[in-house]
Amino acid sequence: MSDHLISLVIPVRDEAPEVVKALLDQLTVVHFPSYMREIIVVDDGSQTPCPYATLSHPTAQGYGATIKSGILHAKGELIATLDGDGQHTLHDLQRLLDFFIYFQPLDMAVGDRRIKDAGVRLWGRKCLNWTATLFAGKWIPDLNSGMRIFRRSVVLGYLPILSDQFSFTTSLTLSMLTDGYHVDFLPIKVHSRTVGVSKVSLWQDGWRTLKLIVWIGVALRTRRLRQWLRPTWQWARA
Repeated sequence: MSDHLISLVIPVRDEAPEVVKALLDQLTVVHFPSYMREIIVVDDGSQTPCPYATLSHPTAQGYGATIKSGILHAKGELIATLDGDGQHTLHDLQRLLDFFIYFQPLDMAVGDRRIKDAGVRLWGRKCLNWTATLFAGKWIPDLNSGMRIFRRSVVLGYLPILSDQFSFTTSLTLSMLTDGYHVDFLPIKVHSRTVGVSKVSLWQDGWRTLKLIVWIGVALRTRRLRQWLRPTWQWARA
């Protein structure tokens, strides 16, 4: 494990090869000050296997499972994740890394997409953010952004409770904030997809995410309450 290596994990599933290739070509010229780079493309059971994949799942296991595979494979202490669909910019990745380094000791920096939703999607997103904020004790402007940088050693301890599906990012953000880790957000831009469609289901994934937020929030808050009361219990038994 190297403290001077940043590992970039890029999950892909049925993404257009030319989009992934363009992203990788850009990554080769992005300058990471004083950091070496490791690029890990994880293919989650694409119908046509990605020719640029570092790791491949024989069948689709989910977005979160794909990120987990990349984290376990990574050699760097810092992990950066960004989606392989071309929506993120490498300029923002550079900005996020500079932000992470400048505001040490951050444990995770998240790209805040400032998405302008409307209608049901807007209120669904607000409901999830408000519920997560209730447990975290800090306003969360973007709960499930795919662009983020975090410390591998911190996240490894949470892997068993993190979702294998699209709620991976949600469960990671909530877990670290609830446990008091230093998490901050930086506004970024996102581009519209040029090919393919989103694999997120508004109702199914939204309902699953809400249940996960409540489950993780109650579990972690209850654990912290027990830790806070433990000295009192020990004194009472003495």
